[in-house]
Amino acid sequence: MKQEKNTAGEIVVKNRFLTWLDNFWYHYKWPVIVIGFFVFVGIVCFAQCSTKETGDVTLAYAGNYTLSGEERERVIDVFNAVAPEKEKDGRTAQMEVLLTDYSVYTEDELRPQYTDAQGNVDLYAFNNAKQVSNDNLTTFGTYVMTGEAAVWLVSEYVYEQRNLAAVAVPLSELFETLPESACNDYAIRLGDTALYKYYDALKVLPADTLIVMPHSYVWGASSDAEKYEEFKAMYYAIVNFQAP
Repeated sequence: MKQEKNTAGEIVVKNRFLTWLDNFWYHYKWPVIVIGFFVFVGIVCFAQCSTKETGDVTLAYAGNYTLSGEERERVIDVFNAVAPEKEKDGRTAQMEVLLTDYSVYTEDELRPQYTDAQGNVDLYAFNNAKQVSNDNLTTFGTYVMTGEAAVWLVSEYVYEQRNLAAVAVPLSELFETLPESACNDYAIRLGDTALYKYYDALKVLPADTLIVMPHSYVWGASSDAEKYEEFKAMYYAIVNFQAP
């Protein structure tokens, strides 16, 4: 008599935690994403505040130049020289300017830096530099959303990649007549300003750097109406500067 071999059915082991996690994610995915975003922004704000000296207004540079320590101090000196006055501790004093900077390059800008005379590319160094640049672009994009920077100074690449036009004040709302240095509806070309032409220390920054005024946010320093007026005053001090 032929014996039939029993075939075992498929065994499915259900992990209760994974089942719960899958159900939780299905129902609460978007709240978790939104909360996670604000937590991340909060961490960035805390890091910026805890690692930098205090000041009245912060300018943010993100572009295709890496400032040395000495160059950075000279650029800050220029902005401090033209900064407007404000009431501080019962007296009138000039605003103190801080600068946060992010080196961001396109691949075409980076490649020549890692190519020898024979045209050979150091791929290891090139890829590392590209990753650092991409990380800086991401970090700047997050910093933009904190509402802490008074004015953005950015390359056209950063301007487009981070879609800054979506969170910038139109020049038509800032000027009755658009300045000649305007290069689009939201940005002014740094190299066309009197400030850039007068101060040699500022010329380490590329002439095609764009000056952008951000909208106020519901969080961060710009959420305070008085502070935001200081932001605008600093912006006007830069773009309306006239040589003595």
